[in-house]
Amino acid sequence: MSRSQTLSVPPLQTAPTAAPHAAPQHVPSPPAALGAPVVRTFDGAAVAADADRWARVYEDVHAQALGLRDHSDPPISDRLLRHSTRPGFALVAALDGDDVAGFLYGYTLPADSLWWAGLTPDPGPEFTREYPQRTVGLCEVLVRPRWRRSRVAHELFETFLAGRTEERAAGLIAEENSIMLSTYAKYGFEPVGRTEPYPGWRPHIMIVRDLRPH
Repeated sequence: MSRSQTLSVPPLQTAPTAAPHAAPQHVPSPPAALGAPVVRTFDGAAVAADADRWARVYEDVHAQALGLRDHSDPPISDRLLRHSTRPGFALVAALDGDDVAGFLYGYTLPADSLWWAGLTPDPGPEFTREYPQRTVGLCEVLVRPRWRRSRVAHELFETFLAGRTEERAAGLIAEENSIMLSTYAKYGFEPVGRTEPYPGWRPHIMIVRDLRPH
């Protein structure tokens, strides 16, 4: 993708002002009594066996916006079960005892992936072409309110990306969610265009990060 195409998307905000479908912004710092969560990786079979556990975390994080189609159509439990069967699927979770502090999951995009469909501006066929081990798609990154302003998000990103062998990582963030856009920017993701992932969803920004060693 040329620089001109990348620059056609508004730059990420460094001072987030709103998070329409995230938990309330003013979250207190984690209490001193909270221990450091343990990070574990789960495969698709393990996630599918207890999909409700992860769905409850998603619903907790997005409790104020579950009425939006972004969060309900299709339901997160259905998405988890479908995605858990994809090649390269992995879910990295931060666990504080039996509590899930947060999780991140994704899978390798297949050759016939619709991930890039409707992306504006059109980056061209070479950019969107998928082949084995080209792109890992990041589907969800969630940290529950109690563990925000800690290193949970950092540990999730570092652990997940360290285990990937793809050339690049891609994610979709609601255009209005400046907090998550800024979070991804901290981890080297850049905006490449806009798209509507599912009919009726709000516009999303596609973000991409090169994972190849330099």
